[in-house]
Amino acid sequence: MKSRPHHRSLLPLAALQGAVGSFGGFIGFFVIGAHDLDALFRYTALMLTAAMASTFLAYLISPRLRIDAAGLVRLGLLFPGLLLLVADGSVVLTAIAFGSYLGITWTGRHALEMSLLADSERDPYAARSGTATIALSFSATLASTLLLAAFSEQSRYVYWLYGALCIFGALFLGKAIPPTAPVVLKAPLAVIRQPRFIACLPIFFLESGLFGISQAMAATGASNALGVASHFGWVTTVAGLAGGAALYITRKKRNKDNRAQWFGGACLVMSTSYLLLGASAWLPALYIVHSVMRAAGAPFLAASQQVLNQCTLDIRGELADRIFARELVLWVLRMAALFMFWGLAMVLTPMHLFLAGSAFLAAAMATEYAIGRALFWSSAAARQPA
Repeated sequence: MKSRPHHRSLLPLAALQGAVGSFGGFIGFFVIGAHDLDALFRYTALMLTAAMASTFLAYLISPRLRIDAAGLVRLGLLFPGLLLLVADGSVVLTAIAFGSYLGITWTGRHALEMSLLADSERDPYAARSGTATIALSFSATLASTLLLAAFSEQSRYVYWLYGALCIFGALFLGKAIPPTAPVVLKAPLAVIRQPRFIACLPIFFLESGLFGISQAMAATGASNALGVASHFGWVTTVAGLAGGAALYITRKKRNKDNRAQWFGGACLVMSTSYLLLGASAWLPALYIVHSVMRAAGAPFLAASQQVLNQCTLDIRGELADRIFARELVLWVLRMAALFMFWGLAMVLTPMHLFLAGSAFLAAAMATEYAIGRALFWSSAAARQPA
């Protein structure tokens, strides 16, 4: 039976797992600062492939070593944490570390949240885990910024900080989470053939398929507007306050009856922020406005997308099969979108590519809302008693 203690026991590990994701912004800045846009595309392609490979590996080792979902999250923090301690700016090691973090920890986290949370718990849990994630992300970003400013922009200290954060989470968090069965694959391809799964492909593409493009756009905009990593850190830190405060104030107002409204507001804010990102090509100061708006809207968007993802997984099939099928499709969509954008980079000028990417992401937010709203409504209708 699902209960509030489950709701609370998930928060510390989930919050730290989410907070480590803030390192992604620094990685993009470090790569494009030390190399060029092509290097960022290569890093992203390798990172996404490492994420998919580690997801598959998680399903292989979980039943063989009897590792439950919480154990997978901790493993997905420990291995990348150790790699980050020795990566020292290596694009390949960084891609493997961050990719394996994404693949293994999200495999475990999805399994935990789908197993232990009732539908009525999803919205308040998403708000609370988002608030806790922002608090930890803010602290990690601030510490990274101070290290960069104190040690002449040397990235190795940021790598060590996030490596230590990962190892701490792996060793000390998540032990109060109730045990779950190991994740075992049985028939993931059968899930992909389901009409309800196929109907979710557009939202999968818009919600996660554009991940690589948004990462590249954010890193390019930050590099052009801010110049050095510590400036990026200060802007991100200040912007994080806006997002954290907004999500904390509204944390008790989310429920399954107003999902579409929260989703619509978040998509509007994010779409506007991407337009401002494009405009920063002419007026760099607008990058700061973009960052604040994006930080204010991103927690609400992430909370809504978290619930939406859980709704899309409410289909037939074993839970492990449903999660793996979704991750496999996301990898294909992400790689396809990344290579298409990479191809555009070869024929467009950097300015035109930046403007096209910003406009595309803004339009994608509006489209995601339209499709996501319909999915929320259909999910609610499916739960109505006959």
